[in-house]
Order: sequence, then structure tokens, then C-alpha cells
Amino acid sequence: MGLELNDLRSFLILAEQLHFRRAAEILHVSQPALSKQIRRLEDRLGGPLLMRRSRGLHLTSAGQVLLQHARRIVEDSESAERITRLALKGEAGTLRVGFGIAVLARGLPNLMMRFRKRFPNVDLSVRNMSTSDQVEALGERSIDVGFVRLPVRSEEIEIIPILNERLMVVLSEQAAWDAKSGLASLSGAPFILPCRADSASFYDHVFRTCRAAGFVPRVVQEADVFFTVLNLVRAGLGVSIAPSAVQLMRVPQIQFGETRVPEAEWTIGIAWNRQGTRSVLVENFIQMARKLLTSSIR
Repeated sequence: MGLELNDLRSFLILAEQLHFRRAAEILHVSQPALSKQIRRLEDRLGGPLLMRRSRGLHLTSAGQVLLQHARRIVEDSESAERITRLALKGEAGTLRVGFGIAVLARGLPNLMMRFRKRFPNVDLSVRNMSTSDQVEALGERSIDVGFVRLPVRSEEIEIIPILNERLMVVLSEQAAWDAKSGLASLSGAPFILPCRADSASFYDHVFRTCRAAGFVPRVVQEADVFFTVLNLVRAGLGVSIAPSAVQLMRVPQIQFGETRVPEAEWTIGIAWNRQGTRSVLVENFIQMARKLLTSSIR
């Protein structure tokens, strides 16, 4: 049978005060009750922890050893209680978030900064993921919240729309094109796109948009990230289509234009697994996300 936390807390106070009356007052117990508690602790351990001398109480060598451990155990217990109480209010724990490039540029960093400031005891874990990967991760509960491209067809997932986004044409500064015709004027141009393996939903959306403009894009190169795509366009190796949010990357010597195609628009939603009760922590994040990101809807 292990030591009682209450006994350790009483011993700790007495060891710090080295005075039974003062320790009893701090503990809000009678002095005889405290003395009995310490004797019971000493009996359980098999020897004295404190010695009475002319100048008052002194810790024995065994008492010194117990003091070090008791202080750590009591502090850990108090910390565990505090964190658990915060967790019950959704103010502590770990939150795992999936996201894509559009929401990253639209305001995810600001959301994370605000959430961390409001809930400093929450550990945030974020992962750049395609919509299909997020849906799978939400189903497996390997992430708690995702920002997904709509529509999503999954009975397990619940979604609230929060952002509108659209595809835009990306060209080098020197490239000539018909802005009034939009994407349709680039039917014969070489296209540079992110790898389909990284985001099949985005890649397929680009093809749907181009088909709506009357052509199938001729993809001459793929890249792993949008920053690379933009710089290849800057070098004059081709044109691209990208979410409007990538304008915030501020890559020089490129221009953005409207596609003039309704199919270029889509909606982003915040998603979570609807099976079971939604945790208070997830609820707190969703509420803040809706407050900070929904204002970006045009």
C-alpha cells in the first residue's frame, strides 16, 4: 500500500514550518490530529522522520529524503488536478488539426496564434494534408479537426462551411493574355501544377475548371509545393492555376488574373468526426475558427 497524498502534504507543511502549531494552522487541523498523522506515517515507514530538540524540530536523514520526494509528488498532484480541471473545460490537452494551402494563407496562422494565446495549456499539432487525407484521418481519429474542400461525402464527418475560395490564373509579368476572356485564352499554354499525388482534389478541380473553359490543360511540369510552381511561372516556363490565397506569398514578377469561369469557385469547411460527443476542446476551436475565418467569405 502506497503513501497517502494527504499524509505527504501534511508532512511537507510540517517539514517546511518545523513547528507543529504553525503547520496545524496552515492545514486547518488540530495539533494533536497532526501529531497523530505524522506518527502514523512514521509507523508505516518504520522509523522517525522528525526529531525534537531544544531549538525545535529537525528532520532526520530519512525525513530529508522523504521531503524531496514529497515535494515533487505534491506538486505533480496539484499540477495534474489543475490541468485536468482545465481539460474538462476544453482549455488543456492536445488538438490535432489538418489543413490545406488555401486556409493556411487565408488566416490559419492568425487563428493558431489567437487560440494559443487564449488557451496556453493546449498543445497544437498541425499537418498540411489534402482533403481526402483529412477525411481519412478524421475517420480514423488521427486528427481532431480538419479544413476540407467541399463537397465531402462521408457519413462520419460533420462540416460547417467557413470560407469561400477561387482559382486564379498565374502568369509571368511578361506573358500576354486576354484578361477579358480569362482562362479560355490560355487553352494552348503549357501548364505547371502541383503534383496530383499531393492533392488529388485540387488537381481534379483544375481540370474541371479548364474543361468548363473549353479545353484540357497541357501539363508540362509538376512541383511539390505552390512556392515552386510560382517561381517556375516567374521563370517563364509556363502558366498555372492556383488558389487566390497564394497571392499572399508575394512572389515577385508574376501576375494573377480571374478565370471568368464559375467552376473555379469552391467552399472550405471546418470538419470533425460526428461519432460520439464533440469534445469541449474541439468546440472551443471551432467557435474561434468560425469567428476569425468566416469574415473572409466574400
